[in-house]
Amino acid sequence: MRHTILTLAALLSLGCNAFAAKTIDGKKVTEVKEWVVNSGKKSLDHVSKYDKDGNKIEEIEYDKAGDKKSRTTYKYNANGKCVEEQHFDKFNKLEKTVKIEYNTAGKKSSSKTYLPNGKLKNEHVYEYITE
Repeated sequence: MRHTILTLAALLSLGCNAFAAKTIDGKKVTEVKEWVVNSGKKSLDHVSKYDKDGNKIEEIEYDKAGDKKSRTTYKYNANGKCVEEQHFDKFNKLEKTVKIEYNTAGKKSSSKTYLPNGKLKNEHVYEYITE
């Protein structure tokens, strides 16, 4: 099986948001590698992996030495909305879990951050003002 690897000089980390280009030349993007180039030397900065629907399911961040710095996994509901993020440290130890809820219009209504022991750390509530 042939895999297409997309190399980018700069790609913003978008959390749960999927990479904008779900296909390249008619082939599904399954992985994006982000490289940093300094003085002609290239080093791996991020690797993002995507599911068959183009949703980011994992992101790994690397330090300047090329060692894993952190990893985040993402889970989605049937509507393709990200409902959970799990953040791990460089030793793959869970640091926090973020659970996201949406209102009936499909907009984010709250996000709750939990510690590894399940204790609620904080909550964000979103309010949308329209004219």
